[in-house]
Amino acid sequence: MSRLPPLKALQYFECASRHLSVKHAAEELHVTPAAVSQQLGKLADILQIALFKKDQRGIALTVEGEHYFMGIRTAFRQIEEATRRLQEQRRPARITVSCTTGFTMQWLMPRLPQFHQAHPSIDVRISTTNRLADFASDDVDFAVRHGLGNYPGLEAEMLIDDPLQAVCSPRLLKGRKQLKSVDELSAFTLLHDEHRQDWRMWLQATAAQQVDWDSGPVFADSNGALEAARRGLGMALARKTLVREELKNRELILPFKASVKTGIAYYLVYPSVVLLKEEARQFKDWLCHAVQA
Repeated sequence: MSRLPPLKALQYFECASRHLSVKHAAEELHVTPAAVSQQLGKLADILQIALFKKDQRGIALTVEGEHYFMGIRTAFRQIEEATRRLQEQRRPARITVSCTTGFTMQWLMPRLPQFHQAHPSIDVRISTTNRLADFASDDVDFAVRHGLGNYPGLEAEMLIDDPLQAVCSPRLLKGRKQLKSVDELSAFTLLHDEHRQDWRMWLQATAAQQVDWDSGPVFADSNGALEAARRGLGMALARKTLVREELKNRELILPFKASVKTGIAYYLVYPSVVLLKEEARQFKDWLCHAVQA
């Protein structure tokens, strides 16, 4: 039975054969050119066959060396692939979700511990942005977006579409439970998020006549507007699903019964291929169930 050459000599031979350069092989292996040459010489002595020959560019493989390199290269690729698969098995499964800051803070973060409790081996990473994710380049599995649900080439499942309602801190009403008329809003500051038209649409739908919908500060996202409302700085618009805990704890109240459907909803958006991953299917199922619950 023939003796197997030392693995280091085979590794150095494979590297030098790919580069056809002792110098470049030494750079990749982080050793000196002399160390590479020593291992190549040891391999040639063991095999008793010339594997390289000199040419004008430096070195070239002999016919025997070319055949041997092809076999060695196949074996090293199999080792690399087996190593990759082993490392992936040990690496925790990971899901990356792109969300608006408002949805992240108002809905997802308070409920995420429930997912981790049910699926402790899945790592959920959250990217907060209002920009629609580029699934090909951003390494994102899912995106939660506020829109009309038209996302060409992607799957879109509606998560939250309950109507907009005015909310405020109970301190703002000075003991009153509700206001009698929406026109009374003219006495309060309106708090806007990036969807500045929401107040105009809400006031038109409720037939308000004396309220300037365009007045009041504008926040980068709904989270800022709701935080200002909790502090008693004015009136904001929100979906009950996203402020359920604040309403329950009376950090916020509903000063009017009026609610307005907008046609805009929160959607879970993703490329269909992402569901080939078991961890992605588990996250999607949990998210949709949690919204329904």
